[in-house]
Amino acid sequence: MTEALLIHVGSNPSAAINWLIWSAKDAEIIASGTLDSANELTSLTEKGLNREVVLLLPAAQVQLKTVALPSKWGRKLEQALPFIIEDEIACDIDDVFIAVNKPLTQDNQHFVEVAVVAEHFLQHWLDALNEYQLQPTKVVPDALLLPPPEQPSHISGIELNNNWLFRAADWHIAQVEPSWLTAYLAAAQVNTVSHYSPCDFSDVTLQDNPSEIDLPLAIFAKQLPMCSFNLLQGRFKVKKQGSPFWQNWRTPLIAASVALVCSLSLKGVELYQLKQQLVVAEASIINQYQAAYPESKIRINLIRNQVKNKLQQVEGGSDAGFLVLLQNIAPVLNQVNGFQPQSIRYDMKRNELRLRAIGKDFQSFSQVKQELEKQGLSVDQGGLNNDGDTVVGEIKIRSQA
Repeated sequence: MTEALLIHVGSNPSAAINWLIWSAKDAEIIASGTLDSANELTSLTEKGLNREVVLLLPAAQVQLKTVALPSKWGRKLEQALPFIIEDEIACDIDDVFIAVNKPLTQDNQHFVEVAVVAEHFLQHWLDALNEYQLQPTKVVPDALLLPPPEQPSHISGIELNNNWLFRAADWHIAQVEPSWLTAYLAAAQVNTVSHYSPCDFSDVTLQDNPSEIDLPLAIFAKQLPMCSFNLLQGRFKVKKQGSPFWQNWRTPLIAASVALVCSLSLKGVELYQLKQQLVVAEASIINQYQAAYPESKIRINLIRNQVKNKLQQVEGGSDAGFLVLLQNIAPVLNQVNGFQPQSIRYDMKRNELRLRAIGKDFQSFSQVKQELEKQGLSVDQGGLNNDGDTVVGEIKIRSQA
């Protein structure tokens, strides 16, 4: 994300809360303000949408330590870390949360930089922000986001909420009340203070940064990309979030997916119906082919070629006359009512088709004969016999020479 919402909290819920929205792309402040207490965090809910949320804890609540190790840093030492630093902290080790920055080696001695914070304090502010849909992806002590000093004897400082925040060249930060400034600077053996707020410290060299004078949270925001440390480790580690694209388009994509599934289901039903129709059509083709060529073996996957071959044989062979006669008489048989063919025989030598049929009366046979002769065919009507309410007879049909 190119924009971040920085939220700076105090040591207790009733303390003022500073916030600032920073555009990393344009390197400028979008908005900033102060809340009287944690009860007003609801006003930041909308401001945190589609922005990275960074929680800044007061330096007074986070202790940075460089711990000497008996050997090179590894998983076993990480598990033993609480026991190693137990004697160096004033409270119960079970009440604190330890976050690791990075291991160091100096003069063959191994060290690791850690941050120690009261676990209930960290949990309280994470719960308070989550209550208002503000989910930090990074938690950092505020003074750690000061620009690093140039030399070991120098220190960076800025004033925030009537307290001074300091960052030393080594893994050290501090939050100092105005009345303790002189004592702190003397104890820290500082000779130069690089300050980002107006000040009048005595007994030290002051190095002002007029081009860098800005709101404290703006100074912190500029340093965010250079700070890799994050208190959200171990059980506080942030679960991987879905991309903003998915968050914004999840509902439309789900709706589109449902529509696609419904469409595919309908297509599946249509495909099933077409397959059923295909089965019926194939059965019909097989029946018709078997009726025409009862001695032929049918291969349904080759039926198209089989029919094509049969037609080529007929076109080039002696069965052509039969097909011509059949083509001429078919419309007539459909035209005359009450006339039903019973059998058809074809005499190839005489090119003669013998049609045995049942008619409703003698006139139906006469009508068929007349219609066939109109087609230019030669028709000989055989004997007709009464068979109850019908008439049975035979007709011989030939093409005229």
